[in-house]
Amino acid sequence: MVMMRPQQEASSRSAPPNYSKMLRSDLWRLFVTLGVLFAVVTSLIAALGSGKDAGATDALRVELSEFNIEPAELNAEADAPVVIDVQNTGAAVHNLSVSGQGATEMLDPGESAKLDLGTLPAGTYELACDVTGHKESGMKGRLVVGDGSQVTAGHMDPADMDASYMRGVKAFPAKTKGLGGQPMTPKLVGGTKVFDLTADETRWEVAPGDVRDAMAYNGVVPGPEIRVREGDRIRVVLHNKLEESTAIHFHGLNVPNSVDGVPGLTQDLVKPGESYSYEFDVPNAGTHMYHSHMNGATQIPMGLLGGLIVEGRDEPEVDVDTSIVLNDGPLGFTINGKGFPATQPIAAKPGQRVRLRYMNEGLQGHPMHLHGMEQLVIAKDGWKLDQPYRADTVWVAPGERYDVIVEAREGLWAFHCHILSHAEGPEGMFGMVTVMAVQ
Repeated sequence: MVMMRPQQEASSRSAPPNYSKMLRSDLWRLFVTLGVLFAVVTSLIAALGSGKDAGATDALRVELSEFNIEPAELNAEADAPVVIDVQNTGAAVHNLSVSGQGATEMLDPGESAKLDLGTLPAGTYELACDVTGHKESGMKGRLVVGDGSQVTAGHMDPADMDASYMRGVKAFPAKTKGLGGQPMTPKLVGGTKVFDLTADETRWEVAPGDVRDAMAYNGVVPGPEIRVREGDRIRVVLHNKLEESTAIHFHGLNVPNSVDGVPGLTQDLVKPGESYSYEFDVPNAGTHMYHSHMNGATQIPMGLLGGLIVEGRDEPEVDVDTSIVLNDGPLGFTINGKGFPATQPIAAKPGQRVRLRYMNEGLQGHPMHLHGMEQLVIAKDGWKLDQPYRADTVWVAPGERYDVIVEAREGLWAFHCHILSHAEGPEGMFGMVTVMAVQ
């Protein structure tokens, strides 16, 4: 038997494992495996994405605000499904319509919707908001499909334009359901004049067939006119049947702080189902307003507003006394809650003195222009002017009130806001237009 030397014996044993090398090898295999998995997942995502119809167009995005569509131009492929994601980022109700193709529902501030137009042929399509007057105020744009070379959809033929204009004029004054702003007879309780106002959601016909969601006092827009005398003791009782809290502020009246109508400062919120009373001695004469002071950018344009007329001890003698409440927003551009041709004419006889009380409850200014007669401006925000002045156009900013006197002159005189996009478009007159009928 041959004996091995110790050195030989040691060399014949197995070498110990090289763990460092093995670890590097395992890590390499792990990285390769992860790379393969990543490639598979990427392929699956791509495959899922390619599951759309051939030639499909990714959703386009649009934001609506006062009075803007952003972006003003959208581009899409021809003969491919077109989907538009629409969000209302404004403070008023808006929608998006695509001429002849479809439209979203009316969207409250903050709401969004998806407008699926399906497959559209090449051409240029008009984008607009359907709320009366919003398109004319700048809420329009276009959707260009393909090269956009075909005739623009929505273009109005001149003959159709003429016919539409005359239909509106001939319809004036058109009959609609509901009439707001009528004087309210109070209850007399121990020498106090009591006015009950119920705030609730309703449907309001702005113009023939144009019925919209509204908020109203006692079911009408504007709410009933409160007409009292300086020094009267009055109590206004608010009953809230809305689905949200509200309150009433007496705009222009120098009332005690406790009845100023600002939740959190002077009173608690008037929550749904609750009632709240405001009682005070009427301090100052003039043309004033009452309106909500909770979620005001929505509740007031939607109709929670009304005139508050305080007769003083030294009023000018007039034959006709008419309130003109201006508003804009979800109900469109309105005079006393209606849009042309449903606005009410101002009737007078030749030579009569007509007092017009402007009250702007809207979000925009409105320069009110009367054809054929000058307006003598006698009061601003309820305060008599030391130096009255004459004008044919009176600018009424949001929250402002102006009193003017007009010497009636025979004829049918157009009377309208002179921001023309509030009063007239290709289809004819609309919105803030009425007529002073002196006959």
